[in-house]
Amino acid sequence: MNSTSRQSMNKRALTSMFMFFSFVCLPASGIPLHYCRSGDFSTAEHFLMSVHNMAATMFVIATVLHLVWNWTALTKYIIDKQREFFSFKREMLIALFVVVLLVGLFSSHALHVH
Repeated sequence: MNSTSRQSMNKRALTSMFMFFSFVCLPASGIPLHYCRSGDFSTAEHFLMSVHNMAATMFVIATVLHLVWNWTALTKYIIDKQREFFSFKREMLIALFVVVLLVGLFSSHALHVH
């Protein structure tokens, strides 16, 4: 295979794959970490926390790159260039509502006083 027949790396696809695989690592490490908390800091907890922290860091970096490289497409969901104002699309509002609702419901247990 010569160098002229090689295709260049697709940075958007690579970024999406980093986002996907690091995202998969987050619950795979976070859920066991949540349930294996003990008084002493075990090797398993240290390992799970290291995996979780690195996956979160990679996910955030990949997400920022994804936003930068797809900014034009993403703004088309928000800005109505015909009318020159923000026109929030139905899909964006539904996604925002569902995320806020689920995060609120699942995290509200921490606010209950025992």
